[in-house]
Amino acid sequence: MKYLMHKGYNIPLIGFGTWNIGDYKNKEKDEINTMVYGIKNHDMTLIDTAEMYGDGRSERLVSSVIKEFDRDKLFIVGKILPTNAKDGLYIESCKRSLENLGIKYFDLYLLHWNIGLDLNDMVKNMEKLKSVGLIKEWGVSNFDVSDMEELFRCKDGDKCFLNQVLYNMCARGIEYDLIPWCKAHNVAVMAYSPLCNSKADRECVTNNKAIKDIALRNDRSECSLMLSFVIRNSDVITVVKTSSITHLDSNIKNVFNPLNDGSLEEINRIYPAPSKKVPLKTI
Repeated sequence: MKYLMHKGYNIPLIGFGTWNIGDYKNKEKDEINTMVYGIKNHDMTLIDTAEMYGDGRSERLVSSVIKEFDRDKLFIVGKILPTNAKDGLYIESCKRSLENLGIKYFDLYLLHWNIGLDLNDMVKNMEKLKSVGLIKEWGVSNFDVSDMEELFRCKDGDKCFLNQVLYNMCARGIEYDLIPWCKAHNVAVMAYSPLCNSKADRECVTNNKAIKDIALRNDRSECSLMLSFVIRNSDVITVVKTSSITHLDSNIKNVFNPLNDGSLEEINRIYPAPSKKVPLKTI
């Protein structure tokens, strides 16, 4: 595993996303086993979840994984729904999620997205969660540059630890302005859906002959190539979901090895980097 050092934390570049985990009873055992395996064999100690995922079911499933390990060696990320934030239910939402997970604190707690909230109030409540020991750090999700600028105009807004956004090989808009802005302001970036945001989109990439050739030359699967692309500069964290140990091993194989000369240039020709500002994509 490779890590991003940010504000004193050593965070794995690749962790587990848990959206949809727990939605199908017949997959729960495989989902738990895969996560336990990934932590033990690939040091994927970052786990990202949210109260919205399965209305708490994902959190309760993740609790079965967490109890297998020393809690302090994991980096657990949670998220509050903006509707609960709007109603001021920060303490209640955070405590409920912690109870579902069977833990006493979040390493990082995010506002899931912004619905025109009073960001001064959000920052004040996040800082309160820190002060009472329920979270160590706080951040945001699905914030574009204008949102981040508004956030940083708030008192203590510059204490934002991380912004989690959609980013993958065929959704590169954040490269134009958001990633540079976050770097300049010492805000980490976490990518969700690194293997695309739908099976159809992912298969468009993995079935592309040129992508297949690049993956083959770099001795990794197409999905491993997609992950390698997202973390290529070791400055973006990402979370990925799978319920199969076989798929996980394939995704991780050689993922941290540098891409061969010319590979990035070829990818850029197939999926060009943005040349201008584009609206932030979200799912």
